Amino acid sequence: MQTLKNPHPDDNALALDRTVLANERTFQAWIRTGLSALAAGLGIAKFLQDTMPQLMLLALATAMILLSILAFLQASWRYTHLHIRMINLEVDATPMWMVRAISFSLVGCSLLALSSIFFLASH
Repeated sequence: MQTLKNPHPDDNALALDRTVLANERTFQAWIRTGLSALAAGLGIAKFLQDTMPQLMLLALATAMILLSILAFLQASWRYTHLHIRMINLEVDATPMWMVRAISFSLVGCSLLALSSIFFLASH
């Protein structure tokens, strides 16, 4: 039977793990906020076409999609901000390249959605 080297982990190691998990939960919350804003902007553009003037509809949808872009960028910035402070510690965390890839690909999706709304509005 294999025994653990240290059956009682160090309190500091547990605190670092909780900090990493909290940072990842915060990242996920910002991503969810951005996705909700993106969905709201697209929903406004699609389903409120007959109820609002075109200019107001575009302004509201654009504001929601821009809010989604800000949320995606904020997610990456917040995660990076804490991750850089813990870079020299022995903590398992989501790699920075993955966080940036997720955030920037969602920014790209938001920009694509924004450009499609303006393209459809002009035709």
